[in-house]
Amino acid sequence: MSIGMSFGHRIRHTQRLRQSLRLSQAQRLQIQEHAFTLRLALIHELRDERYEPKAICPACSRELTPMEIIRGFNQDPNDFTTCCSACSRRFEPTLVCFGDGTYIELPFYCDCQTLAQLQGKETLQPERFAMEYPAIYRSAIVHHGGIRQAFAKVGIQYAFEEISDWKNKIRSFLGRLPAILLP
Repeated sequence: MSIGMSFGHRIRHTQRLRQSLRLSQAQRLQIQEHAFTLRLALIHELRDERYEPKAICPACSRELTPMEIIRGFNQDPNDFTTCCSACSRRFEPTLVCFGDGTYIELPFYCDCQTLAQLQGKETLQPERFAMEYPAIYRSAIVHHGGIRQAFAKVGIQYAFEEISDWKNKIRSFLGRLPAILLP
């Protein structure tokens, strides 16, 4: 036999260790909510716009959290609804954008819908893209950090720079977000 623990004992020990390290569903949701809150704060710093996904169920009046909205999407490019976490009613969420004294409400698209709507828009400069397709533009920012990153997800190289001085704006976020979320 081997020195130390037997093979079977090591497997049971490893399984118990894995079980003790597993996060509960509530803990995973808290981590996702925190990461999403940091993402929105970073977007605010980078773009001088603040985004708030909003959804109040028309059936039961429950106000969904941003992560509940995102998790309620079907990831179907033709279904623009999210699902109420309380009563399962499907309805369309909005994205509220605040900036320079302005306030606008736009449709909030899921990741899949956003990516599906990018085709043919790669020649638009960011300012024009934002003016002509504000919901797609801002949904891409929320889900991907920017339209360049969203285009990259569908295999399209976007030639325009969105934010020129982003390095100076992200200093307070270093170490607080995974590098994949930074521009």
